[in-house]
Amino acid sequence: MTMIEKTDALITIDGVDKWYGNTQVLFDVDLAIEEGETVCIIGPSGSGKSTLLRCINHLEEINTGSIRVDGSLIGYHERRGRLHEMREREACAQRVEIGMVFQQFNLFPHMTVLDNITFAPVKIKHRPKAEVREHARELLRRVGLGDKAGAFPSQLSGGQQQRVAIARAVAMGPQVLLFDEPTSALDPELVGEVLAVMKDLARTGGMTLVVVTHEMGFAREVADRVVFMADGKIVEVGPPAQVLDNPAHPRTGSFLSAVIR
Repeated sequence: MTMIEKTDALITIDGVDKWYGNTQVLFDVDLAIEEGETVCIIGPSGSGKSTLLRCINHLEEINTGSIRVDGSLIGYHERRGRLHEMREREACAQRVEIGMVFQQFNLFPHMTVLDNITFAPVKIKHRPKAEVREHARELLRRVGLGDKAGAFPSQLSGGQQQRVAIARAVAMGPQVLLFDEPTSALDPELVGEVLAVMKDLARTGGMTLVVVTHEMGFAREVADRVVFMADGKIVEVGPPAQVLDNPAHPRTGSFLSAVIR
């Protein structure tokens, strides 16, 4: 794997290929994301959206190309013009600055909501416990769960658990926050409350957000750019009004005609 030159974008994805055994799932993917941007990645199931997201924080290794965040290679060291995979402990240290919210909530069931949010900032970033707890309470109020600090995950609805998961990710103060279809595991009536929190983050948080989503209305309202993927490739990139209302590529148009009624 050869070294790729870095750019000024916060996230730079250059020539990324990804294989699972004999099956290639990402094909020569190039994408640059600026600091503070909200980018929504859309496309049919199996198009490589979630795989690309997981490559950004090296939950999946890549086979060709490179990914950089703030100029630093993700998951690899460069030696003599070639890239070599980091040890897992080093990759974990990088993930501290790349938060991720999954389809499933992944909360610690034996911890209260407040402890779920404060655990990593105290244990991993070594921040003062009192300061972290105060910030966590502020985040809970922001996501509409100020009265749930002492509750356990089993006492919350799916939408509430996902809002806690978002607060937990934000509490780490990451440079980038990745969302992997965060509403797909929710009952339809709970989707809106999670999207409202994400909209607030996009509008006021100043954070760089990369969101894999099937929610076209959310992408239209919140995204700075929309990325359409199909068959492991980026087919089209542009502002929401362009990609969603006047797509340049027929593959984009056929997908949207099937999902937007």
